[in-house]
Amino acid sequence: MNSRNSMDTQNLPVNRKKSIAVARLFERMAEDLDLEVLAGFQGMGRPVLISDINRPGLALSGYLDYFASDRIQVLGNTEIHYMEDLTSAELQSRLEGLFSFEIPAFLLSRRLEPRPLFLDMCNRRGVPVLRSSSTTDHVITRTILFLADEFSPETSIHGTALDCYGVGCIIVGAPGVGKSETALELVERGHRLVADDMVFLRRSRESYIFAETNPVIEHHMEIRGVGIIDVKSIYGVGHVRNTKRISLIIELEEWKQDSEYDRTGLKEEHVEILGVKVPHLLIPVRPGRNIAIIIEVAALNHRLKELGVHPAVEFNKRLLNLMSENN
Repeated sequence: MNSRNSMDTQNLPVNRKKSIAVARLFERMAEDLDLEVLAGFQGMGRPVLISDINRPGLALSGYLDYFASDRIQVLGNTEIHYMEDLTSAELQSRLEGLFSFEIPAFLLSRRLEPRPLFLDMCNRRGVPVLRSSSTTDHVITRTILFLADEFSPETSIHGTALDCYGVGCIIVGAPGVGKSETALELVERGHRLVADDMVFLRRSRESYIFAETNPVIEHHMEIRGVGIIDVKSIYGVGHVRNTKRISLIIELEEWKQDSEYDRTGLKEEHVEILGVKVPHLLIPVRPGRNIAIIIEVAALNHRLKELGVHPAVEFNKRLLNLMSENN
């Protein structure tokens, strides 16, 4: 946290799932990967503890040192055809070695047909066998991305999240400073609300921060003097969205006479949320200032910076060049 802003982002409560059930993987990825359950139905509650996957080729050959047994085991052409070349006795011996470990589940690609002995042992041990019609590379990629999202750290923050000109913004500040009213004016001007009051934040695998709609509050807002309003019902589905990558934190503060506020934009401030630095602006609020328009300008200015154009820096260079020429 820097010295100019009053946000305490260092002590936000951080939540991270310790495990997910194989059943959740199946339910959430069934359509994407065209999944079916071949065996081990009774083990669908087995926990997945890590976001990585493993291909157990070496383990099937009998080498069990460093076997990553706590991961989803992906079986492709290589593993299935290798098992076909083994005698029944050899296959049973190799599988018993695998099943001496706690395996969450097997995931087959390309609608491959495993040997009946493999399915029988999975049924007896209660290890789920899922099968997809997708290629092995696609199965691995989609599974890793899904698990990374499931195990990503999460937190929540008091504020309002919006999509303003394609820039994900969170408006924060003390109670009564006008966060919801400012957000409502931005929605009126065509921007989209993500969440109001309590904003869920999640860090993605690419180290981006995403804001998500609170499933209880959804797109409702509390406007003092009016009460609870439903933004989606009043303005339509085009004025709301459920998630947005956050690129800018805007803190509203009652104007303080003795405070110094940025007037050049040359120095960039950041706050750290879930280990990710996010640009931060401190905007003073006083009668007569149209905060919604200021936030729109801030969002557009941020888009320029992301494109490599920094108006304040360019203006400062021009001034310095003029001064050097005059001297």
